[in-house]
Amino acid sequence: CEHRWQGVAGLVHFRKVCRGQPVTETWTGRLADSNGTDSGADSVGLGRLAFRLGEQCFVALVRGKRKGESDDPKVVGVGGTWNLKGLQIGLPSGCYCDLSSLRTQKDWDGFSCPRTVHVDAAGTVTKGHVAQGELLAIHSGARQLTLSQ
Repeated sequence: CEHRWQGVAGLVHFRKVCRGQPVTETWTGRLADSNGTDSGADSVGLGRLAFRLGEQCFVALVRGKRKGESDDPKVVGVGGTWNLKGLQIGLPSGCYCDLSSLRTQKDWDGFSCPRTVHVDAAGTVTKGHVAQGELLAIHSGARQLTLSQ
């Protein structure tokens, strides 16, 4: 039953919140030119894709095998782990829970989360990554609570 897989409940929640939002920015991997240099200043590396929906939602994906998958040569792992630090995603500042990392949405208490992304006041990621073969999904309603809240 797919609805019981890790991350599915969190991604359903993400879809409910972000549904209908336009794609406002994208980051895509690009091939190097014949000299071996990157073909674009805003490139994020081959096998990687990210996009922002509206002003409140962000998704990042890395192509390839997940840890523990078989060594099937048909599944190419080209992305590697993507360190998101320095990526200007434009979301409000805070520590976000990666909804795709939750076992179930019901289990999330708002304080602890398996994977988090930290965004500063300028909307730039200061801490966070996406592993090869994984995805990350955050939105402004998935910010972790602090003891003062």
